[in-house]
Amino acid sequence: MTDRKLVAARLAVTWLPLLVAIAATSMVLVDFTFNYIDRRYISGVGWVRFFTFDQLYDLALHLSMLAVAFAGGLVFAATARSAFRGSIRAATAS
Repeated sequence: MTDRKLVAARLAVTWLPLLVAIAATSMVLVDFTFNYIDRRYISGVGWVRFFTFDQLYDLALHLSMLAVAFAGGLVFAATARSAFRGSIRAATAS
């Protein structure tokens, strides 16, 4: 395997799960920002934005699922890094 292919494979396997978890987190936050925040006008104050209890619970549930996905991505990245280091050592030892 050429060096470029090895670097590309290592990059894809190691960092792709983490990048997907980060992208999913940003998508969830944008979705909640634009679709789930209620607004009310209060005289003397102006427009006030807030979450209801159900919406806040839903946001916490989504963020906890994304935290588990990010932790899984970290474990996968660490395992992939270890596997790639082992394959590089085996390839250079002979």
